[in-house]
Amino acid sequence: MGSGIYIAAAGAESQAAALDVTANNIANAATTGFKAERVSFRQALDSAQSADATYVEGSSKADDQTAGSLVQTSNPLDLALVGDGYFSVETDAGTRYTRAGAFRLDAAGAIINAAGQKALSNGGGPLTVPPEASQVSVTATGEVFADGESIGSLALSRFSPGAMKREGASLFSTTAAPLDGTPEVVSGALESSNVNVVRGMVDLVKVSRTYESLLRMIEGYRETESRAARDLGGPK
Repeated sequence: MGSGIYIAAAGAESQAAALDVTANNIANAATTGFKAERVSFRQALDSAQSADATYVEGSSKADDQTAGSLVQTSNPLDLALVGDGYFSVETDAGTRYTRAGAFRLDAAGAIINAAGQKALSNGGGPLTVPPEASQVSVTATGEVFADGESIGSLALSRFSPGAMKREGASLFSTTAAPLDGTPEVVSGALESSNVNVVRGMVDLVKVSRTYESLLRMIEGYRETESRAARDLGGPK
């Protein structure tokens, strides 16, 4: 019985982690460029107790790098990436990488994302559009033109998926060296989240029920052990 409550507790802890991840995925279903997280579990044999007893040893999270669908817009600074890769943006913590390409111009003409972070160029600095420019366009290679004149190219990078560390809903950091090649830029489009809401809701219900069942199991083990303790400690 003692091993049973630990098995149930380990399972409940892992299901709680899965519940958090699933809920976060659903909450970001409308977030541009968001990549869903997936949780996997490892089982370990509790051979010291029983040859048939297994418990959840732990859980791990990985980003689902499947591309989201492209949504067409009328804004030439709405940018999507075809193929694996990231835009580079300047943050207070240093350079970060993102698939969220909803860019615009700030008051000084710098190209910024929805969070106000500046898009970086191949040269490492921010890209700034001259104030007198009336038309901005971006090519498939990320080169930016203002009234037909090139003002630089967006920094585009590819990394091994396992090298990326998630920071918030749409930013990633890495210390790894970039891979060869760059993604294709599509101007006038945004990459939607790759979260399947229907699948997410099904997963949420399934994980919630499993979690609740494990909590009931734990409570059942506690009640059984309490009764056994009372019976053993009663009058002979």
